[in-house]
Parts: sequence; structure tokens; C-alpha cells
Amino acid sequence: MAIEYIDEAPTLDEYMAMRRAVNFMVLSERIAKNALKNAFHITTVRDNGKAIGMIRVLSDGSYANFITDVMVLPEYQHRGIGKELMRRTVDYMKSTLEPGETIILYLMSAKGKEEFYKPFGFKERPNDVWGAGMSQWITRTDANS
Repeated sequence: MAIEYIDEAPTLDEYMAMRRAVNFMVLSERIAKNALKNAFHITTVRDNGKAIGMIRVLSDGSYANFITDVMVLPEYQHRGIGKELMRRTVDYMKSTLEPGETIILYLMSAKGKEEFYKPFGFKERPNDVWGAGMSQWITRTDANS
């Protein structure tokens, strides 16, 4: 195994294949292409050139930042690759700050995966300070919607 962490996006085909492999929602090619193109930061993990994992950060270029697409192919899971992706990403986000500056990193954990993110400083919501995280999926079902 020659594992490399590269700060660049996977190809569109690699991205779509990884999403399928980890049972993430299937995206249209247009949406997937924009997801890769518009990310603030992406790290792709490769084993001898093969894309085996990735992580993306979305950002307003200021204080609001969202970690998404934390994926590792099933046959490579439980080897510390996801943890290394998270460590590198949190370190990268810290490196974007000037002394004394503060930003927030958001993420939406898959159900049952919350414990994975706690060692990186993430807190579950709701808690005594913050309300529940909320989300909504929106689908356009026909041309007139």
C-alpha cells in the first residue's frame, strides 16, 4: 500500500464511484461536478494512484465552514484513513487563521458515527449551548416545480 493524501479533487468518475461505494446519495453529473468545483478545500486519498477516500470543506471564506463527503472505500475502512483525513482538514482550517481569529467548523454526522468526530473537538447538538442541527433535502420532481 502506497497511501498518499493529496490536496486536490478526485476526478468526477472517482467521486461518483466513491459515493456509490459508501452508499451516499447518487448525484446528477451536473451537481457532482459543481460539488467538486466549488469546494473550498478537498483532500483525496490515493493508494497507488487509486482514489480510496476524500473529504471536502465548503466555506464562505470567512467564519462559516462545513465539512462534508468524509468517505473511505469500505475495503480501506478501520485503518485510520478517515481519522487522518479529519486531522489534516482541521489542521488545514487552523492554518487559514491569523493569531486570535476564530472560525466554526460544522458537519452533519451520519447516524451512529458521532463518536468518530468527537476526538477532533466536535460537539453533539443539541447541548446546553446550541439547539439541534437541522437540514432539509429539496427535490425538483418536474419541470414546472
